[in-house]
Order: sequence, then structure tokens, then C-alpha cells
Amino acid sequence: MTATGDVTPVPASSVSSWDHDVDVVIAGYGVAGAAAAVEAARGGADVLVLERTGSWGGAAAMAGGFIYLGGGTPIQKACGFHDSVESMAAFLNAAMGPGADEHRIADYCAGSVAHFDWLVGCGVPFKAEFFGEPGWEPMGDQGLMYSGGENSFPFNTIATP
Repeated sequence: MTATGDVTPVPASSVSSWDHDVDVVIAGYGVAGAAAAVEAARGGADVLVLERTGSWGGAAAMAGGFIYLGGGTPIQKACGFHDSVESMAAFLNAAMGPGADEHRIADYCAGSVAHFDWLVGCGVPFKAEFFGEPGWEPMGDQGLMYSGGENSFPFNTIATP
């Protein structure tokens, strides 16, 4: 990674050639960047992904691969958890506190099951086992766990964990 002080922007008019010519440039190779790259490539685009760190993964990699999905995903059902879009949204709105963007949360929750299904369709494995111990990430390869607040007060009174 280059320090900000070492970078000097130049006007586009002074660029005489390009090292790469692509249809789509993706900034960041986290879950969102990877998903955008896959969909762009599936659509026939020539894609370039730029990542400032030494590895891919973004925030999900720093969270042990944890991706927050709910609202009634197949893995939740397989593990015996009933969830709904409304319950997921109620929890997230409460957990985000005052000023939460309820419209974005509603959109995210409404698409959560489809996001899960898309990831599975891309070959992302989710083992149908629940990790129920305290912690930030499963000790094994379980595909479902609490994210850290659903089963604690006051959130457990707002939405069923």
C-alpha cells in the first residue's frame, strides 16, 4: 500500500496511455466487490478489481468470513430457526440505534434470502450447523451463529434470536 503523501494526482489530460483498458473497475475485493465483479463478468464485461490491501476479503475476512444474512435463509430453516424479513429488520433497526437508516435496512433485509441463495449458487459453502457458543466467529465450519446481540436483552424482546 502506498502512503497518501506519496501519491500525487495528475489531470486526466496528461495521461498519455493506459496499462489496462476494461469495461468495469471494482474498487475493493471484499464481499460486495467480489459480488460486483462476478455479476459484471457474467454479463460479459472485462473486469479489473483494485484492492489496496495485500489480500482479498475486506470486512468479512476480518470477521472470520462472517456475512450477516437472515430473514429466513435455508440454513436458518435447516438449523431450526424461524426468522422473517420483518424480524431481521426490527433487530437491525434496534441494534443500529438512533439515526439508523430504516429504508436501507429494509432493503437489505428484503434481499437477504436472495443474497444467500446467490452466494450458494456461486459455490460458497454454508454448512447447515449452528455454532451456539459465545464468540465472534465459529470454532469450526458451522454455517450459522449469533452475531453477538440477538440473544441478549433488550434485543431478544424485539426479535426472536
